[in-house]
Amino acid sequence: MRKLLIVNILTILGVSISSYFIYVWILQYTKTDVLKSQIILAYVINTILAIAIMCALFAFRKKFKDLLGFVFMMGSFVKFAFFFVVFYPTYHSDGIITRQEFLSFFVPYVICLIAETLTSIRLLNRLDAK
Repeated sequence: MRKLLIVNILTILGVSISSYFIYVWILQYTKTDVLKSQIILAYVINTILAIAIMCALFAFRKKFKDLLGFVFMMGSFVKFAFFFVVFYPTYHSDGIITRQEFLSFFVPYVICLIAETLTSIRLLNRLDAK
């Protein structure tokens, strides 16, 4: 079972790192300032939180099996809380949130959410099989 956790963590890391380089390439191709929108911080925070949620699901898999969906949803709430604490003040400092600022948080959020969801499904299916 620990092997599955490691595989899931590596999956989240791999997807996150790959999408980061693709996103940065797109920004460079469109001649958009990569560092202006805190893209690195957005990917790091979203990846760490996705891995933390995966580890929480793994840790609670036996004792709170029926509540794992709520743990997953709480993780999404925590991610949005991080957005409002870490990113929103900077993005909204000039009174508007630009498309680039929105996408620099939302793209990593969605990528990590998809990877986290798929790996969680894999973990939960493995639990049901046992």
